[in-house]
Amino acid sequence: MKFRMIDSSWEDIFKDALRTDSSLLRIVCPFVKEAVVRRLLKQNKPRALQVLTRFNLSDFYDGVSDTTAMRMLLRQGAHIRGIKGLHAKLYLFGRRRVIVTSANLTDAALSRNHEFGFVAEDVEIIKRCHDYFDDLWRKAGKNLSN
Repeated sequence: MKFRMIDSSWEDIFKDALRTDSSLLRIVCPFVKEAVVRRLLKQNKPRALQVLTRFNLSDFYDGVSDTTAMRMLLRQGAHIRGIKGLHAKLYLFGRRRVIVTSANLTDAALSRNHEFGFVAEDVEIIKRCHDYFDDLWRKAGKNLSN
């Protein structure tokens, strides 16, 4: 598989990608929920983890993101940065696989919503996605701390 469009079974797609390469997981996602992170990292904990998300207090107040998810990721050794206006959802699994999707890391996105995107193992697509991540990472500033 070099490139495949996906419109269902997102959680299975994520778990399979982590099994394929858990050396480095890079996440770009505005909304992150603790239950989803727990399930995804249960089988294959990545050796390195970087997360770009939003730190809007209203997102946490409205329950679309969890502070418990952020704490759990920090305990897992994640480096987390916030960036304003983030809407992209990008998941990089080492240098072997990338998922670009409309799906956040929430139960609704992974199991109930109509989400669409693709999974790729194409070297050029993966490189471009890493470049995009690196650019956002630089713009985001300092890491979140406990």
